[in-house]
Parts: sequence; C-alpha cells; structure tokens
Amino acid sequence: MANPPRQFPPPQVTAAGRFIGAVFGIAFATVGLVVIGSLWFSDGMGDPPIIFKLVGSCIALVFVAMGSTLAFSAITGGGLMARGGQAAATADEASAAATGKPRGYTCPHCGGGLDERAEVSPMGDVKCSFCGRWFNVHGRT
Repeated sequence: MANPPRQFPPPQVTAAGRFIGAVFGIAFATVGLVVIGSLWFSDGMGDPPIIFKLVGSCIALVFVAMGSTLAFSAITGGGLMARGGQAAATADEASAAATGKPRGYTCPHCGGGLDERAEVSPMGDVKCSFCGRWFNVHGRT
C-alpha cells in the first residue's frame, strides 16, 4: 500500500513580504500610468500614430491592473497575499461536502495536516508530525 502524500503547513506571509509586494505593485502601477500619460498627454514622444497609442495603452493597462491588485492585496493582506491554507481549506470543505467525507484535522500550531497513521488517544490528543506539539482533535485544551 502506497503512503499518502504529506501535507505541509501553509506558508506564512511576513511583514517584509507584504512590504515588498506593495513596493513592486506601486512601481508597476506607476510605470503603467506614466506610459499612458506620456502616450496621450505629452509632446515628449512626438505624436505617435494612433495604433501605437492604443497598443501601448493596452500594455500599460495590464501593468496598472496587476500593480494595483498586488499593492492592494499586499497592504490589506488579502487576495494574492492571503495565507495559502485559506483557499485550500475552502476547497477541502467543498470536496468534503460533495463526497460526504469528513475533512482532515490540522494542527492549530503550524497548520500541518494530521497523518492518516497518527495515533489518537481516546480523549482526542495527538502529536503533530510536523512541529511535534500536542493538540486535541476535539478542540479541548
């Protein structure tokens, strides 16, 4: 019988990661806005043909959209910068509801999944195979 794949705890997004995401997002959005402004409202580039203005604006809009989304999600802590476990938990809950199978337990300390071969005491105490800390699957402390 093959061993099931190990579930690793979701990555934690640090303040430094959020700061870097915000800086990159603001930089990309600013570049897009500068390109749009210089194509349509400035004489510094001369007067390029309309097709160049349209194509350049479409590319710049992608920069503005991606940069704004990255900056917003990094500053608020949601969206692209949300914890990886939140989306996975929602998918697990949806599949559990569809199949009728209960969702697996996760460690409250590190977020690691409970191994199928883990020994659970009659009171529900189990040792996490990732961080080595004890927790109760029934939520008792």
